[in-house]
Parts: sequence; structure tokens; C-alpha cells
Amino acid sequence: MRSFGLLALLTLMIFGAYFYSQSKPPLETIAAAGEKVTAADGDSFSIGIRKLRLRGIDAPEIRQTCQAADGKDWPCGRTAKAALEALLTQPGLTCEAEFQDRFARSLAQCSTAQSPNVAAAQVIAGMAITDEFHDMRSYGAEEDAAKGAKRGIWQGSFIQPKIWRDTHQRERQP
Repeated sequence: MRSFGLLALLTLMIFGAYFYSQSKPPLETIAAAGEKVTAADGDSFSIGIRKLRLRGIDAPEIRQTCQAADGKDWPCGRTAKAALEALLTQPGLTCEAEFQDRFARSLAQCSTAQSPNVAAAQVIAGMAITDEFHDMRSYGAEEDAAKGAKRGIWQGSFIQPKIWRDTHQRERQP
């Protein structure tokens, strides 16, 4: 009987923690109204002095190139940045910031009047890949659709942005 009470208490605590985590508001809502918005690359940008990164995706780096279906290189990093800039200039840009990454950027989910999820729009356009965490993909359906339609980086071949960063970071080290 004692173990049943302990199990019930533990279950109640787990459900309570889950519901609390689902109900707590984001750390901050950042609206772009009147602020200068500038893309740094395909997944990072600033609103005024605030630096943000879209949560759940990874885009090619600004200097990264990809190969088209015909084997020719194209500037996928710059193209991903331009695609993000186009989304960020839509009216009504608002971001829900949750955490900060190691570069002091707020990880955020953003929307505009025309795009309910800016990160999802980048992935479905083939301008970013979804993050994967414990076999869970943030934007798996969007990535599968872009890959199937051969949009953006999926039109040919590319190096995963993380691998590209790691490789080029080592080149800069003595």
C-alpha cells in the first residue's frame, strides 16, 4: 500500500511538472514594429539590437556553396539568407524567445501575418534543414516535402551546415 501511495505521488508530480511546463509563457515576445530587422544568414537575424536564431532549424552558412542537379556550385548560404530576409520583411513579424544559445542569441519561434512559422517556411523552401534531437525532427514533414520536390539545397547535393562549420573552423585554426 505504501508503494502505491509513493507511485501515485510521483505520477502526480510528473503530470504537474508537465502541465506547468506547457502553461508557462515564453521568456519574451519580441515584435519588430519600428525596429530594423537584419538577417545574418538563413537562420539568424537581429531585431534592433536583439540577436535571434530560429529554433529547430539549421541553414547553410553564409559562405557555404551547394551543388545543383547539374553539378554546378551555387551560393546556397547567401540564397538562404535572402530567403530569410524576404520572410522577415513581411508585415507583423513577432518572435517568442525561449532560451539563449552559446552565442547569446535568443532561440525563437517567429511568425508574420503571411507566414505562421518562419522556420517551417525556410525548411519547406529548401533553405534549411530540420534539427534532430533523439530521433525527433522539429520540421520533418516540411523537410520531406522540400526533399521530395527537390527545392533549394535538395536540388543537388550539399554538406550538412554543422559539418561545413566544423570543417571550416578547423581550417582557421593553426
